[in-house]
Amino acid sequence: MIAIATRRQGTKYRHIEIFDVESHKFYSVTELLNPTTHHYSPFFSPKSSFLSYHRFRGESSSGDATIPSLAPIISPEKGLRMLRLNGSFPSFSPSGDFIAFNHDFNANSGLKIIKSDGSKKWTLFRGRTAFCNSWSPAEPNVIFTSIGPVFDSVKATVQIARVSFNSLNLTNDDCGEIPVEIEVLTKEETGNNAFPSCSPDGKHIVFRSGRSGHKNLYIMDSVKGELEGGGIRQLTEGPWIDTMPSWSPDGKLIAFSSNRHNPDNVTCFSIYVIHPNGTGLRRIHVAGPEGSDEVDKERLNHVCFSKDCEWLLFTGNLGGVTAEPVSLPNQYQPYGDLYLVKLDGSGLRQLTCNAYENGTPAWHPSGTPMTALDIERNVIVGDKLRGEFDDVLWMNC
Repeated sequence: MIAIATRRQGTKYRHIEIFDVESHKFYSVTELLNPTTHHYSPFFSPKSSFLSYHRFRGESSSGDATIPSLAPIISPEKGLRMLRLNGSFPSFSPSGDFIAFNHDFNANSGLKIIKSDGSKKWTLFRGRTAFCNSWSPAEPNVIFTSIGPVFDSVKATVQIARVSFNSLNLTNDDCGEIPVEIEVLTKEETGNNAFPSCSPDGKHIVFRSGRSGHKNLYIMDSVKGELEGGGIRQLTEGPWIDTMPSWSPDGKLIAFSSNRHNPDNVTCFSIYVIHPNGTGLRRIHVAGPEGSDEVDKERLNHVCFSKDCEWLLFTGNLGGVTAEPVSLPNQYQPYGDLYLVKLDGSGLRQLTCNAYENGTPAWHPSGTPMTALDIERNVIVGDKLRGEFDDVLWMNC
């Protein structure tokens, strides 16, 4: 017998079934017990006398049924304070007091803001898929984001948007939906534009675009965009994928992920840096010397700079991928753990080693220990555990 977790076509729930290898028939198990609850990860006892599995308990069960928006996690790196966000693509405000993020890319799509101590949360907009946020370092009331389908082709319509709001709304006690103004900065016919990162002076945006037929990097005006004479220029060019750029706090470098060292492989990415004027392109060799087989198997994404611009924080597969993908509804590709490395490729440090897929990290802008981010359970805001289950996005692509 083989136990599987499956969601049959036309049904809403994932259930455990047993497959008889002799009769080649499937037998339902959990659908008879809990037809409207999701189940996954089945496993037999050593003598196959018992079948175990996981299921969502939902709000009806006893105990805490709230998923905190922010929760502390332990790092192997001593002296480091880390928080896990229930969402993706966090971006700190210039003061570090607030975090913009995307809750998910399904039913709760949109853009939200939470206080860095986890005590209050606001919604900027909902019902539109948004991903990868960059809070302007120069304007406390401006956030840049990508609006459109996630993980799509170069021709898909994804646009860079400037989201403006009254920052005084973040000081009130009404944690509802904040009125915003959304200005699209890219032209609709240019295809897939995503992953904005704002320059430290707030004047420009670097982003990834597929307008040439390949996903490369571009820089445009942060207010006018490429519209009304705002201007745009191409930063990188080639038949490969340059993506997920991050502007350094001193404005001198832009780090990004790319498969340009092996354009035929769309699953392996390494870290590169380049000056905003297009000079000084170089690869950061993290796992080994240039040309080694292990280096070209890297999947390094979502890089960002430390405040002093000496370190790069990124997510990577250097230690393997240990978490089970089916239990990660907000992640659309296997990530791995978080790492630090110096700009010369030395000093590699592993920051996480847990049961999570640690993607889309962000560095607190102060560059000092986050002593103000004291997470108190009695003031934490979060989401009710409703026993819902969305298939991971990368499984549906």
